[in-house]
Amino acid sequence: MRWLNQLFGTDNHTPETTQHDLHRAAAALLLEVARSDGEVDENETRHLIETVQTRWHLDPEEMQDILGEIESRLNQATDLFEFTAPLREHWDPETRVALIEDMWAMAASDGNADAHEEHMIRRVSDLLYVSHGDYIRAKMKAVNSEQ
Repeated sequence: MRWLNQLFGTDNHTPETTQHDLHRAAAALLLEVARSDGEVDENETRHLIETVQTRWHLDPEEMQDILGEIESRLNQATDLFEFTAPLREHWDPETRVALIEDMWAMAASDGNADAHEEHMIRRVSDLLYVSHGDYIRAKMKAVNSEQ
């Protein structure tokens, strides 16, 4: 839980946010997309782990360990700002667009990107200051690669 306290500033002496902490926050947003349609199926879980391994080099054992922590934090979160603010602050625009593309790929991984998932990705896109054009390009790239 130390990384959550660092990332969300609940420690009195919060050290600098690491890239590893940011990757975990991004993984939490990916999980939130998967959860937004009311069910996280096996394909979505596998896609989440593969994406995190490929993109950010978190290993599968660590992902299994932190999935519960992430889910708990998502259940307690009042909004997405606490996940997106550190990413917006520390990541360049290209990296934030890549996250939106990963979110679209997550939404399409179960064969259907539904309206709840689309709404979630749109909200995150706005909070990350991703332009509408980049949002659409990320959607087209991710959805077309899943087909």
